[in-house]
Amino acid sequence: MLKYILPIITICFALSCTTEPEVKPTPIVEDSSEIVDDKSKKEYDQSSVIARSEEFFDWYFDNSRMLYRMRSSCIGAENGFHALDKNKLKEYTDWLTETKFFSQAFIDSEYKRWTTECAEKMREFARKKKQIIGPPPCLFEGDIFLLMQEQPTPEMRDALEFSVTEQTDSSAVVNYDDRSALTWSSLNGAWKIDTWPN
Repeated sequence: MLKYILPIITICFALSCTTEPEVKPTPIVEDSSEIVDDKSKKEYDQSSVIARSEEFFDWYFDNSRMLYRMRSSCIGAENGFHALDKNKLKEYTDWLTETKFFSQAFIDSEYKRWTTECAEKMREFARKKKQIIGPPPCLFEGDIFLLMQEQPTPEMRDALEFSVTEQTDSSAVVNYDDRSALTWSSLNGAWKIDTWPN
């Protein structure tokens, strides 16, 4: 019996000592349809106020909800009344700066409006005991750029036509949509929005 067990143990030992072939991981091939080619992105001429207007509206149609969400977050609550949330106001103005579409004059004006006119309206509501019912002060009642209540569609963006009505080296007024105009200022060769549409 021992003469059979010894060869079996030897074979098992020999098999356990043999090295298994190295298994190399299969390389992961990325789906080329998921790769974004930077060359496919639309290029805009920063020195052209018309091109800058087109770039802004391309951005705006993708980010309008965020713009209004950030802006309305400036209104908080205090003791059951509307109140200015200065931390959210700072986040909002920082975000406006990061977009690179709004001039410092625009951002300063927006900040000042919230800390003076809007804050005063909220204090007045509190003095008159107007609880948080209905819309708070200083929020737009619809789309400020396209003057409508509903969400703008890509077809509306494609239908926009831009025309310069006034332009100097440092400022320009661009009409769009036959209803509104944007005032731009040029700083270091890049056009930025100075005011809300008029």
